[in-house]
Amino acid sequence: MRHHLGWASCLLVFMTFASCGNDSIYSGFEKMESGAYMKFYSKGNSEVMPRLKDEATFEMSQYFNDSLLFTTAGDEPMRIVLTKPEFVGDVADALLMMHIGDSARLVVLTDSVFTTMLQMEEIPEEFAGKPIYYDLKLLSVKPFEVLYAERKALLDSLISEEEAFLTPLRDDSKNTLTESGIIIMEKTGKGNVAKMGDYVNFDFTMCSPKGDTIMNSFGVEAVEMQYGEEFIGEGFNEAIGMVPEGGTMRFVIPSELAFDSAGYEQYILPYTPLVVLMKMNRVMDKAAYEKHQAALEAEQEAERSRMMALEDKMIADYISANGITEAPTESGLYIIRQEEGEGEVAQWGDEVAVHYVLKNLKGEQLESSYDYERPMYFKIGGGEMIPAIEEALMTMAPGAKVTLITPSALAFGEFDLGETLPPYSPLKIELELVEIK
Repeated sequence: MRHHLGWASCLLVFMTFASCGNDSIYSGFEKMESGAYMKFYSKGNSEVMPRLKDEATFEMSQYFNDSLLFTTAGDEPMRIVLTKPEFVGDVADALLMMHIGDSARLVVLTDSVFTTMLQMEEIPEEFAGKPIYYDLKLLSVKPFEVLYAERKALLDSLISEEEAFLTPLRDDSKNTLTESGIIIMEKTGKGNVAKMGDYVNFDFTMCSPKGDTIMNSFGVEAVEMQYGEEFIGEGFNEAIGMVPEGGTMRFVIPSELAFDSAGYEQYILPYTPLVVLMKMNRVMDKAAYEKHQAALEAEQEAERSRMMALEDKMIADYISANGITEAPTESGLYIIRQEEGEGEVAQWGDEVAVHYVLKNLKGEQLESSYDYERPMYFKIGGGEMIPAIEEALMTMAPGAKVTLITPSALAFGEFDLGETLPPYSPLKIELELVEIK
């Protein structure tokens, strides 16, 4: 069975954990030549060990406090190209000490995750000074010589594919070839074109030669920028200055003017030419752009004022309809007490555990900690909770329950969280202070 522990299971899959402990912490483990602390469950029959730059294929399970955080069981095994370990005692260190078929356990301190990988000065108390374990089985090794040959064969193939795609387009008399190598297949419009320093607003679709969409702004959000700023690549930037205002241009950017031999992560292979359709919505000089921005900001401010007025009315109507007699706090928060707690009230900086239910004023539930079957732990003032909850908690003792009517300024403000909570929406919050740690 696979288990996951939220963000930890994602972060800990990365291979750069450092060993920073001592022999007493790792009782039963042997310190290897690489610096990794390991113990072997079984030895394979192979004499083959991975080297730096080789690709290692392996199974891995990860444990903390006897809980399984991550496992490849039931999924594809992991594959990594082994580079010089950045930290002594990481998974790469361990793999370099194994033969094909070996099964072993590696131990490192979780402190390394926070102090090196996450570059955090403060280590969470529940992790500090505690070991994390990796069960590893090395399945196979692909030598770097084979990797290099495969990579070269792939790149040669991609170069040939690009040339086969571009040659007929270059030879087509209907197309225009720029001095830099951009192939213009279609161009419409007679408006102004952007000069360096002008501001442009445009939409575009970028596809691979096979027609797969890589990026698209149509119907999503137009790009607005100053012409001359870096955007995508040399060829794309040049093309921005060719499309007339109100017009369109369909063109192909050779890979040497785009992502060349590097490609872009898993999205764009090396030596991939880009097929682009661009529509130029506006071209503005600096004065026109500043005027446009001022008008846009005035329009946005008017809309904010309208929505805030609607919010004020919504809260007033809700208070009246539900017979709420409590006065709001200075910040505008209504705290309606349901049950009193016992002991001292929570203070700024306290570690607390709470249960909460978030709803809009229509009664539609947005989120509930009860669904997770455990309270939420956080520090008051740490910025982990919305201001309304932090303010209310500093009037509550453990065991207290309150209902909050919360203006958006103390909740999610202008953020749009969908139909159930558009911008400037007040909230109704059921809040219980479970404990103060």
